[in-house]
Amino acid sequence: MLNKNYMAQLGATLVDRGFPILPIQPNTKKPGLYKLGAWHEYPKWSRHCERDTTDNEVDIWGNWPEAGIGIAAGRVIGIDIDILEAPTIALELEALAKRMLGDTPAVRIGHAPKRLLVYRAVQPFSGFKYPPIEVLGVGQQFIAYGIHPDTGNPYDWPVSTLADLSPDDLPGITKAQAREFAKEAYRLIPAELRPKTLGVGLRAPMACANLPEQRGTYEAVKDALRHIVNADLDYDSWVRIGMATKGALGDEGWPLFETWSESSHKNDPKTTARSWRSFAPHRIGAGTIYKLALDNGWEPAADMQLNGEIVMNGHHPARELLQALQAADPIALKPQEISLPPPKPMPVGWDQVGV
Repeated sequence: MLNKNYMAQLGATLVDRGFPILPIQPNTKKPGLYKLGAWHEYPKWSRHCERDTTDNEVDIWGNWPEAGIGIAAGRVIGIDIDILEAPTIALELEALAKRMLGDTPAVRIGHAPKRLLVYRAVQPFSGFKYPPIEVLGVGQQFIAYGIHPDTGNPYDWPVSTLADLSPDDLPGITKAQAREFAKEAYRLIPAELRPKTLGVGLRAPMACANLPEQRGTYEAVKDALRHIVNADLDYDSWVRIGMATKGALGDEGWPLFETWSESSHKNDPKTTARSWRSFAPHRIGAGTIYKLALDNGWEPAADMQLNGEIVMNGHHPARELLQALQAADPIALKPQEISLPPPKPMPVGWDQVGV
């Protein structure tokens, strides 16, 4: 078992070797703060993804009882193989990662056969998912040392512990390389091991339900749907995409939903057409489609018009919708990518209406 004071012992070593660390609440996977004799949420933990951990922080955290140690991703990348039911498949995907991305010595086991491989980012990049494969990047973290909440045992590094390595000892990868691996790994995963609901993989499943503008454009919805896999989804997720597509485009979206539905072996053309006619969305639309696609790695071109209600006028045509998505998921899009104009002045006498 790990010594209760491993934050003080290992934390300083990891920081000296160049790893950005953060405190984890005991027996959980959540970053935390210890104050007034109790553990609390750590709302600003993601700042550790973009800066070095200070010696002062490590000194403070070392006094917190049984704090786990997390690694802030971005400069280092976690390849999470979240497969529990098939040890052989998990091992095959680890071997695939080492062939495609490099033979990393940093392999962490939490709840076997699940495993996480650690790489160095050539340039920091944000993560994405092809469930049950997840690439952890900027704005995300993974546990390095602590007690796994399900097994009650310490996380294990069977080859080389991070405390004996530095980021320079890890193979360097790009986002494009990580995505190629994730796509190839997903193709090798049997259908029964893939999540059957689109709720899996969402950082905030209902975050887009109340976006102020749900009207999309045909081009953008078509492009986004390519990133929402429909190999064997459950009925509710299938309906959700249909409703969102119709909410985004109205009846003009039928060809897109028809084509997307046909990508599943369970598709029945008559049922698809009948269901489409019955869809009457009121609070779902383009935001849901775009959010799901963003979570799965969609990167819309800067000049692509996403919001069907915005007229092109020399600025990013989707700035309002992108700002709403940013508010729902600050990791997906960085604030500097959005430039809002100054607010328009209210008409003279507006404050006298109804007086």
